[in-house]
Amino acid sequence: MVQVVLTMVAYPRRATEMIRALRSLMLPLQAASGFVSCSLYSEPDRPEALCYVEEWQTPEELDRVIRSSHYTQLLALMEAAAEPPDLRLNWVTDVKGLEYLEAVRLGDH
Repeated sequence: MVQVVLTMVAYPRRATEMIRALRSLMLPLQAASGFVSCSLYSEPDRPEALCYVEEWQTPEELDRVIRSSHYTQLLALMEAAAEPPDLRLNWVTDVKGLEYLEAVRLGDH
């Protein structure tokens, strides 16, 4: 799985507009091949601080979307940010759940 994590700060008076624009990008992704999930978060006491997250099954499926108009629009939103955005692509190779936490707490790991 590949996770795209974009954190950025909108201009205070344009935060609602930025959130609407990011949400409009989220809906069409659901029909894309390899799409896992997409989320948008803001900080309660600083609504202009945004975190946009996409998850894709494979790097190839993400690459296809990066070449699309979706990413042209996302890049335009990044350029409109009040501060330089931070974009990270995380290759997730292993996922563990509560059983891992339990094993560590019991000293079995």
